[in-house]
Amino acid sequence: MNKKIDPRSPVIAGTGQVTASYPAAEPALLLAEALSAAASPRALNVIDSLDVVAIGTRPYTNPGSVTARELGITVGNFAYTTHGGHSPQALVNRAAWDIWTGKRSVVAVGGAESWRTRRLLRREGRPTGWTVQDASDQPDEVIGAELSMSTALEALRGFGDPLDAYPMLESALRFEAGRSLTEHDKVIGQLWADFSAVATTNPYAAIRRTLNARDIVSPGDGNRLISHPYRKLAVANNDVDQAAALVVTSYERALSLGFSRDELVFIHGFGEAVDCDSFTARQSYTTSKAIEAAALDALAMAAATMDDIGLVDIYSCFPSAVQVGARALGLPLSGALTVTGGLTFAGGPWNNYATHSIATMVTRLREQPETLGMCTANGGLLTKHAIGIYGATPPSRALSTPRVRRLDDQRKVVAEFSGTVSIAATTVRYGRDGTPSHGFAVAETSTSDRVLLRIDQSDLLSEFESTEVVGRIGTAEGSQLVDLARG
Repeated sequence: MNKKIDPRSPVIAGTGQVTASYPAAEPALLLAEALSAAASPRALNVIDSLDVVAIGTRPYTNPGSVTARELGITVGNFAYTTHGGHSPQALVNRAAWDIWTGKRSVVAVGGAESWRTRRLLRREGRPTGWTVQDASDQPDEVIGAELSMSTALEALRGFGDPLDAYPMLESALRFEAGRSLTEHDKVIGQLWADFSAVATTNPYAAIRRTLNARDIVSPGDGNRLISHPYRKLAVANNDVDQAAALVVTSYERALSLGFSRDELVFIHGFGEAVDCDSFTARQSYTTSKAIEAAALDALAMAAATMDDIGLVDIYSCFPSAVQVGARALGLPLSGALTVTGGLTFAGGPWNNYATHSIATMVTRLREQPETLGMCTANGGLLTKHAIGIYGATPPSRALSTPRVRRLDDQRKVVAEFSGTVSIAATTVRYGRDGTPSHGFAVAETSTSDRVLLRIDQSDLLSEFESTEVVGRIGTAEGSQLVDLARG
């Protein structure tokens, strides 16, 4: 006997993805193309909110209005997010609740980047000719607090780039696992090689060739050192022209708009949580209580356990993010942890990757209707987290009131320290020519306070590159690490 489906149940009815060739259209027009692929003109004409993920390529004031004008549609509400890779999943969570409660009827969620085209046009000295919006063209809603990548103290030290933070997480994961630098490189290489294999099956992936573990971690054409221990093939690939869009509505409304039952993927549950805003103060560099909390909320809402999740896409800006995410979800690294190929190979269009992962998950679930899928999304320096659970079969329970959990468990940070410290996490940054420019270390004092230290001495940088320094004793002078204990 078929279970009666609640007509209010939120579904993703349509998806659209675009991976364009150079020269690509501007982002707002790429988004229009993705939306046209996601739904018929009949459905597009009844969108009551167009929610756009923050665009990095172009400083639009309200990109949704440019997209709507291109499509020739009238939209009642334009929303635009602040920056953060968690935003697409957070928008879907919001849309699902608005559909369930009757606040909205049809919501379009999407984003786009034309970063590669902008870069190449600038290199050629050519203007883009893209839309310049009047300052009066503003969205009806701005969603999300401004994303801060560093505290004032961290910014003073020159720290706050993801290329600083995620490699430092990697150093802590390596030390905790008890691996040598070479052994851990093999783990990173194999993890990313597995992701590259998935990307070959994704028609929208930016890089569709299978790489082996050695390819990922070895020097080669286009694989320069970025931040120790990562080379270019182990970091997010933002040099893409991509767009993705989702149409979220109710089960009943989707059918009335002409979507077929087989197209509909239900939103079973979701959760959101925030870790400590300060990277230096973060309690752990190898775990995330926020990912755990968001996943538990999503699973509880879906009346599911991780054993019910047959497909997963863990946010994959860097290998360390996947390792921390997999640990929080109780998943082995040897499992299938992506449906797209991840941000290196499928593409990392700044804040909008998760729209692509959700769209791809919808496709996979249509092919495997008896399973559930989970997508995770991450903003900041492994700071803001949003998770969604999806399935082609209807949910067994109603959605719960959404919440964002804050887990601000943090260590005391001192601005400067002189004396003996223990190294907790490290990285070395490289110039484009492959030479070390500087390094960072988070260290702990004898009273367990944290201090962020910069490394500029060439001999120390060489030691950081060649040996394990996490767990070792060093000497700090103010904001500099000046020596490491030997023997």
